[in-house]
Amino acid sequence: MNDPMIAIEDLHKRFLTGSPLRGLLGRRRDAVPVLRGVDLRVEPGEILALVGGNGAGKSTVIKSVAALLMPDAGHVHVLGHDVRRGGRELRGQVGYVLADERSFHWRLSAGENLEFFANLQGMRGAAARDRITSLLHDLDLLDAGTRPFGQFSTGMRQRMAIARALLPRPRVLLMDEPTRGVDAAHAADVWRLVRTEIESVEGCVMLVTHQFEEALAQSARIAVLANGRIALDSRTDRLGSLAEDLDGFTLSVRGLAPCDLAALARFPGVRDIRVASQLAGEQTLEVWTHGSDLPLAGFLGQLTLSGATICSLQRSPPLHGILERLTAATATCGGREAVTA
Repeated sequence: MNDPMIAIEDLHKRFLTGSPLRGLLGRRRDAVPVLRGVDLRVEPGEILALVGGNGAGKSTVIKSVAALLMPDAGHVHVLGHDVRRGGRELRGQVGYVLADERSFHWRLSAGENLEFFANLQGMRGAAARDRITSLLHDLDLLDAGTRPFGQFSTGMRQRMAIARALLPRPRVLLMDEPTRGVDAAHAADVWRLVRTEIESVEGCVMLVTHQFEEALAQSARIAVLANGRIALDSRTDRLGSLAEDLDGFTLSVRGLAPCDLAALARFPGVRDIRVASQLAGEQTLEVWTHGSDLPLAGFLGQLTLSGATICSLQRSPPLHGILERLTAATATCGGREAVTA
């Protein structure tokens, strides 16, 4: 049996609260534990989806694998290298797609941005240019390749982040909300490209997503993070039925005020609405409905009348309810469910 490409053992991580100035003044800063002993393995050729509630620590796990955060305790090995010491060996072999991409230069074009990052990876000349052109084509960005990045839509910027992560043909691909703000057609293109690229290098993918249907469709395994640990680790084909009778959808919006959210909660057909996450001014809303009674066009019209901008919409049941069912089922069984063959 091959060694795992990602091996996380008893990972602990905590973060200090309050301003660093408190420490300089000799005042105590409390430490809040986020990860309390995470164990997880990702095998060659595998796509693993990591899901969990808001603030569960999903991004902390993936940043630990990317060596952007160091463990307080435990070990993280990627391609056999400890992330504490294997940075040079892992450079170029790990690609990372952030949920909110801010590291591109907004005045440079798509091609110029990717050329800059290619140079950082030691990729130059005709081979680098051919690789950039190929990725821009596959992600439907070639026609926009000469436009400044600052003129790109949210979805286009996200596809650029995927192009950058794939530039060096990494064997380990880490994706944090990779299709956030990306329309359905381009999301399908993204996943076709990701699968082709990863299969070509016999690599693996760790995916963090709030979209349960995306997790079901794209991954062979789903791991649920709750209370700082992996509460459930199971094959996706065993979990699909949990969403069958849940009615609702998720959407991303900008410019929605709290008072407008309260008004939407009273819209006919809405059973409940909540903000699942908020990042760079964009909110992800989970909307629960009474069956199919909600007039969707009217609801979206009410949103736009309030001054909000709709970035994306997925007709998938809100993740929060599914997680409640997953963790409740695990608790009923007396603990974590093992991966099933």
